[in-house]
Order: sequence, then C-alpha cells, then structure tokens
Amino acid sequence: MTMFGEIDSRCLIEINSNQLVDISNQHSERIPFTLDCNQAVTLSIWSKYGGLALNNDFYKTTNPYLLSLTISSIGMNKTFNSKELSSVQRMTGNNEIPFKTRGEIKIEKEQEFVFSGEYKDVITIDVSPSINGSF
Repeated sequence: MTMFGEIDSRCLIEINSNQLVDISNQHSERIPFTLDCNQAVTLSIWSKYGGLALNNDFYKTTNPYLLSLTISSIGMNKTFNSKELSSVQRMTGNNEIPFKTRGEIKIEKEQEFVFSGEYKDVITIDVSPSINGSF
C-alpha cells in the first residue's frame, strides 16, 4: 500500500491594505493585523518615500518617523526609522510557525509637522514562507 499527502504552502497577512493612518493630531498610531502561515515566515517591508513627504507648491520636505513591527508569538520585534525603509528590510521569526497569530505595527512621528499641506508615505509589507527560517 502506498499513501501520499501534501499541503500547499500558505502565508497571508490580514490588514486593511488601504488603511489610511492619520497622525496629524497625535504622536503615534497602532495598527493590528493577523498573520496566518503554515511554515516559518519572512516579512519584507519598505517605504515609498522614506518618511512622511510633503510636496506643496512652496516647500518639499520629508519628516522622519519610526515604524515598529511586533509579532510576539514568533519572536519578531523590530523598529526601523523611515530612512531605513527606503530599501527593503527583511525580518524572520524564531522558526516557529505562525498558524494564526496577531501582530501590531506602530507608527511614531519623530518631529511635528511644521508646514501646511498633506504629508504622506506608503508602506508595503510582503509576507512569504521562509525557505530555511532565517537569513
């Protein structure tokens, strides 16, 4: 008798993908998410502008911020400054499988906005199975 079984790899992050985080009148904001993977995971995260960019008719500037990403159940806890996020940053957990676990992103302004206008950045998070669990 020959028996065989197979399960496809699965790795998903559930977060309001177009969530607008407004920190105009506050110092920080927390964004919860759910991670569901059936093997060890690697997260890649990057920023479009490397800070909260202001581009109005008179002045162009980028305000820095801190981004902390925490998934306690797999030992993932890292803080980046927005400039670091100008290039892709990769994170791995402690080789535990986050079947369905919760995490949190915290965005924290490093300085107050001075000029009038809209400050914005776009953060992208890519979640994938880790081939060997670490880099």
